[in-house]
Amino acid sequence: MDQVSFFVTFLGALFATINPIGNLSFFILYTGDITPVRTRQAVAILLGPVIFLIILFCMFFGSTILSFFGVSMPAFEIAGSIILMVIGLSMVSGTRTQQVHAATSPATGLTCWKAAEAYIPGILVPLVIPIYVGGGTITVSALYGHDALAGGFLAAAIGVPAIICIFIIACNLSSDAIMRVLGRQGLEIFVRVFGIILLGIAVQMLATGVSEMAATFIQSQGILA
Repeated sequence: MDQVSFFVTFLGALFATINPIGNLSFFILYTGDITPVRTRQAVAILLGPVIFLIILFCMFFGSTILSFFGVSMPAFEIAGSIILMVIGLSMVSGTRTQQVHAATSPATGLTCWKAAEAYIPGILVPLVIPIYVGGGTITVSALYGHDALAGGFLAAAIGVPAIICIFIIACNLSSDAIMRVLGRQGLEIFVRVFGIILLGIAVQMLATGVSEMAATFIQSQGILA
């Protein structure tokens, strides 16, 4: 594989797993109550470098860290699915909106950038992990990180998540126009509908994690041998 082929395949795989356009709805959910608009825009911009650094970490150290603690990728996916399931249920019931509103209550006496920095830890889980950077993203990053080190494709390996994170920033900055169209009541309906979708994603993640864990167990025990 040459550097161009590596770049194209990695870009396609990482874009599909991160899904910047599909995850825009979750960005709106977790930042819709942040005021003023400039602070929400600052959060959108700051999330890009945060996601970029996490992906780089996963590329070169993610699988090693999980292995060190004895956590398999299927187990990580199951844990992430449980988190998403709890959040999805709270979205459908309406309690998640109150929790997000409390977590994003206006910070006084701070510049928009300082306020944005204060909001990031409160929405890091689950907006960044596991929504943007879930089990699939970690797996893809770890695999291509290994190939990059083996094939000397470091420039392409770093360029791919950089491009995707720039695209994430652009998508999230467009959320203001979407929120103006939806309005407060529309946003509440939007949250509840996507709560059902999030539950579906969680169930799919759980099923994938369980099936992969079962397949690994069967293979390790030689049951079908």
